[in-house]
Amino acid sequence: MRNAYALIFLSLFVLLNFSCKKEEVIVEKENSSKITIKLSKDDDQNIVIKEKISYNEEEMKEVALSSLVEFLSLPYDAQGVSTAYEQFYSENYKAILARERGIKNVEEYVLSEPSLDFEFEAEVSKVNNIWFEGSKVYIDVESSIYDRLIGSKTKLNQVFTMTYENNKWVVN
Repeated sequence: MRNAYALIFLSLFVLLNFSCKKEEVIVEKENSSKITIKLSKDDDQNIVIKEKISYNEEEMKEVALSSLVEFLSLPYDAQGVSTAYEQFYSENYKAILARERGIKNVEEYVLSEPSLDFEFEAEVSKVNNIWFEGSKVYIDVESSIYDRLIGSKTKLNQVFTMTYENNKWVVN
């Protein structure tokens, strides 16, 4: 009996220790409702709850998918390019644009005529799967792709990665 208590205590200790290193625990409730609990350590190195976030996973998937569909439907014109940069690009992608192409803001991005970023028109024809990993969502879809440069159309399976930043889903 004593060994059973020791095993339970050890399991809880390992779980809490692992959770603190990860700094996030996800607790599932019914109806796809989940709570993300972000853990941290206080000044005395005690484990404390830093933040609790409640969400419905199915609703989050729908919002991410609709954001992706909206992004893919942007036209290749000054307004579409501006909207893509301001509303749909992650901070990570903006940093890459700054580092690799010297683009530091939306005006510079529009003036750069970024045909490379808009070479393809994509339309989601079927959603195969959507799953979360941390603050990212992966959306596996079948797409109809139109190549603007050579004028051809094809079907592809693609996995898009989006990140949750500033209360919205953006392209990573």
